[in-house]
Amino acid sequence: MVDTIWVQITAAAISAFVLFKVGLITYRRRAFPEPHYDWSGIDTSDISFPEGFIWGTATAAHQIEGGQRNNWTDFEERTGKEPSGLACDHWNRWREDFELLSELGVSSYRFSIEWSRLEPSPGKWDEGALGTYSEMVDDLIKRGIRPMPTLHHFSHPSWWEDRGGFADRENIPEFLGFCEKVFDRLSDRVQIWCTINEPTVFSSMGYTLGQFPPGRRSILLTLRVMRNLMHAHAVVYRSLKERNPGCIIGIAKNVTLFDPANRWSPIDWPVARLLEWLWNGAWRKGIMTGKMLGSRIPGAKGSLDFVGLNYYTHFITGLFMPTSQKDLNFAKRDHEVATEFGYPMYAEGLRRAIDFVAELGVPIEITENGVADSSDSLRPEHLMRHLWVISEAIKDGRDIRSYHHWSLMDNFEWAEGYKMRFGLYSVDFETQERTLRPSGEIYRRVVGSKTRAD
Repeated sequence: MVDTIWVQITAAAISAFVLFKVGLITYRRRAFPEPHYDWSGIDTSDISFPEGFIWGTATAAHQIEGGQRNNWTDFEERTGKEPSGLACDHWNRWREDFELLSELGVSSYRFSIEWSRLEPSPGKWDEGALGTYSEMVDDLIKRGIRPMPTLHHFSHPSWWEDRGGFADRENIPEFLGFCEKVFDRLSDRVQIWCTINEPTVFSSMGYTLGQFPPGRRSILLTLRVMRNLMHAHAVVYRSLKERNPGCIIGIAKNVTLFDPANRWSPIDWPVARLLEWLWNGAWRKGIMTGKMLGSRIPGAKGSLDFVGLNYYTHFITGLFMPTSQKDLNFAKRDHEVATEFGYPMYAEGLRRAIDFVAELGVPIEITENGVADSSDSLRPEHLMRHLWVISEAIKDGRDIRSYHHWSLMDNFEWAEGYKMRFGLYSVDFETQERTLRPSGEIYRRVVGSKTRAD
């Protein structure tokens, strides 16, 4: 009799647990949908944008300028990765490259200021280099192009890396000093600024996967760097707003979406939601509440005048979470197209990313969106699908102010070297010749018409 009762209790407990898990999974499937459109039935040229919508492109100093000496060049030498070297020789060819911006007809250019050029050793400033950036700003303004500098785009001086970089909060005053120096020189002409580019990418690639400098692999250190980057952003934001309250200051946040490989799996769902929280949710909470990953971040709450959104794809994950580059295998749905980078083209996710950052209650600038495509066979469709998604989001009331295509031209793609080609202009790195791709011509027509692509 007793055995029968225990069997019944056990069966009831198992049934209750199964019902609970099924109910939880059903809830998650409804609360976190993964939409896929029938693109064959969508006219992606049927797009419209409001008067004053800003069209642009984006680059980063280490990826295009050439002749650098910083944490990245040290890392390239130490690990045997492909050296960035001369890159696009943009430091010597920036005037010609700005002509490419004018040819495209864009009205905004997002670029980064290379700290290691300005302060190659502690306290020793290269005023000539800062003067060159000032000339760049003046030239852009003369062309009717809005300068949008980013103060940290993955690279910084070697001496600062040797001190621990963002892994040590005690180093943040030196980063602040650099930001204030640049801001004081340029803010009389530059209205909009990004403090830090993709803090989660910088943290995870440098301190979990080991593919960015300093090449560490520690989850605890990754979390510390994430918190310190939020602290650095907050400190810089508050200081620069005091110096010039009229300036518009934000951050460029990569929003990668995490979806379960099996949407009925009781294992895949928790992994996907955990990764989504660590990559996106914890950061958004830091901006909205001033608390992040168990710590209070002074000044972080409300430290955005706009949010820059970098969007590329979604990550389909399951039982095993990636902790090294070899674990980072990009899965895709059967109907999805894989890009040269390996991840799938998933334009539908851009709307999910827009809705995610919209909760911050500030204007949205699309600060990066593009695809590695050396043959330019996928980029035209990729471009138009994403522009269509943005157009629809604006119709639905989302406050999106700009779109910056990544990138203006082929460049050094960090750990991937030169094999990934993201440019609207192709670059022959032997001759440094730039050639407009067909996708660049499509983008130029869109910018010129501001409505349809035909």
